[in-house]
Amino acid sequence: MTLHHLPWAALAASLLVGCTNGVHMDMSTESGTGTGTTTDASETDTTTTDDTTSPGSSTTDDGTTAGGPCGGQTCGAEEACIDEVCVDVHRSQVEEGCHPFATDVCMYPWPSNVYTRADAESPTGLYVDYKAELLPINETGDLFPVDEITNVLDGFSPNSQIRFVAPEGVDSSDLPPIDDIAASLEADSPIVLIDVDSGERWPFFAEVDALAADEPWRQAVFIRPMRRLDWGRRYAVGVRDLLDRDGAPLAPPPLFAALRDEQTTDVPELEALRGSYEEVFDALEKAGVDRGELQLAWDFTTITQETLQVDMRAIMTSITPMIEGGDLGFTVKSVDQPGNGVYYVIRGTYKVPNCMTGDASPGERLNRPDGGVAQCQGLVDAPFVAAVPEEVYGVGAPAPAAVYGHGLLGSAGETASVAKKAGAMILVGTDFWGMSEEDIINVIDVFTHNFENGMSVPERLLQSAVNFSTLAYLVAGPEFAQIPELNGPNGSLIQPGEVFYLGGSQGGIMGGTVVGTSPNLHHGALVVGAANYSLMVWRSAAFAEVNEIWKTAQPDQVLREQLFAIYQSAFDFSDPLTYAEQVMGDPLQPGPAKALLFIESIGDSQVPNIATEMAARTYEMQMLDAPVYPVYGVPGTTEPVAGHALLQVDTGNLPLPPKENLPPDGDNGAHGSAVDGAAARASLQAFFAGAAQNLCDGPCDPD
Repeated sequence: MTLHHLPWAALAASLLVGCTNGVHMDMSTESGTGTGTTTDASETDTTTTDDTTSPGSSTTDDGTTAGGPCGGQTCGAEEACIDEVCVDVHRSQVEEGCHPFATDVCMYPWPSNVYTRADAESPTGLYVDYKAELLPINETGDLFPVDEITNVLDGFSPNSQIRFVAPEGVDSSDLPPIDDIAASLEADSPIVLIDVDSGERWPFFAEVDALAADEPWRQAVFIRPMRRLDWGRRYAVGVRDLLDRDGAPLAPPPLFAALRDEQTTDVPELEALRGSYEEVFDALEKAGVDRGELQLAWDFTTITQETLQVDMRAIMTSITPMIEGGDLGFTVKSVDQPGNGVYYVIRGTYKVPNCMTGDASPGERLNRPDGGVAQCQGLVDAPFVAAVPEEVYGVGAPAPAAVYGHGLLGSAGETASVAKKAGAMILVGTDFWGMSEEDIINVIDVFTHNFENGMSVPERLLQSAVNFSTLAYLVAGPEFAQIPELNGPNGSLIQPGEVFYLGGSQGGIMGGTVVGTSPNLHHGALVVGAANYSLMVWRSAAFAEVNEIWKTAQPDQVLREQLFAIYQSAFDFSDPLTYAEQVMGDPLQPGPAKALLFIESIGDSQVPNIATEMAARTYEMQMLDAPVYPVYGVPGTTEPVAGHALLQVDTGNLPLPPKENLPPDGDNGAHGSAVDGAAARASLQAFFAGAAQNLCDGPCDPD
């Protein structure tokens, strides 16, 4: 995820002219623990007074109330009548759409089926249904585009970073920790995540938000699934036996306790949930969680795979007959001989099917005639950079070829420097449209305008998958091989047969999408690869500059994190785990079996190891023994692996990143040195030769 240093401040200034202070959408109050710095939008529009009376009460001639409807009492505006007792429940917030269990953050716990609407035509029976006014607003008053990003979806992201808040804060000592994923599946785990219908428990780790350590009343407890959730499934979260920061048992939200204990209330928003919550309680009981000990529980439903894949399936079905011919047209624009391990660098452009509006430039969207499924029409130019290493040209014999995917907000220009490390193979790179150097202004514009036009980023990434597949066909074809600099004394330097995929950093992340969607890419080596940006970014040094610019439009870190978590639903359209099943044997189109090799760099300060290992579990990878350390859910093997494999490399770079959700203090060098060692490079070449192997002498470490 290497981030190139660019004039970020100037870019931010050009995008933020005219910013004004806006309203933050958090419900923070003093809560007895500190001074809240943000307010909920509903508080700006609703005025309540202490003498507001509950429906059905009467007022006497002297102005007092008598005969109130709640056990003889008259409840205040923020109170509910629970079993004939008036209880403060943030009632005005609930009436305006906040979660009935919310305390100091309107939308939490999250994700939740509270934020859905029933629809018989939906594959899951529902659609997400956020109110934009309840989501965080930035300094310029921009609303999050719910109708564009979330409310068209039949469920929540399977990559969701689940969370809740307790106003007294939470003692984190009993949470299943980041280095013991198996603890989340123990019978006495204080948090349980289960599939409501099957009863399957899901592995995760949990942590308190280290970025909100000074605000315990709105410090989220994050529940981070360590395998992508399944498609179109209903999940339940159960919380029990947790203590607050003072060591007292965590108090359940009053309206949750009313559901749990079957108490009557006068809150229609809660009463509408009773039937569905009985199913939640029953599912948790079957998982060994006693109803009476629950401090909190809720449910949510994940999106279906078909919803996320419908565009890419239509695109690849329509363009494959066009691109498999190999040559839609290309132009060589320059040839250099840089030396230093690279004999030739060839730069040019090639034609790709245009599946975007306009000329497919940054900010464009997928082309959807009449608002339907994406369609491609016409051709557009994409750049390519081909690099011939000196060791390939010197030998003069055909060598394997791979298309190369670059790092975060980079370009195909990185191809030459990577070719020196990749060994005896020819690399041909192209820009990762959507998150390339030319996309930087659009990416910043999306973040600083509260994700307006937010779908342009993942949709242009899908166009990139088309570009890579087209490039792979081109590289394998006879016309490309006729470029003079790709020929030696004995003919073409490109080995006939399969073209591979090699990606590093962002290219290692998005490579799963490219291999999963491409009919002609079957082997992908993903160096420092991973998945799920909402898990990665807050632990990544590479995101720090983007976050600093975003801060100018949304100063509140808690709200920035909340927004990015919701925005993951947009990223899911291009996230590699959306296409994991295609890599694992359910292809978008029939073809040979696919295989991925992850090369994980221990202590990576840009692509967190926890995100690499989460993706490895989802892909059902095998660990190439001997590991640097064992990874839960990734079984080891000493045999060559023809399928999906994880290779750990410890470069010895220090310091290690924090275990908490905090960015490292700069880049420790581990990210860029994963394949610097000869044995790691040999393992990479062995994968392209037919099987993944650990060719280190024991673990790949400095010893």
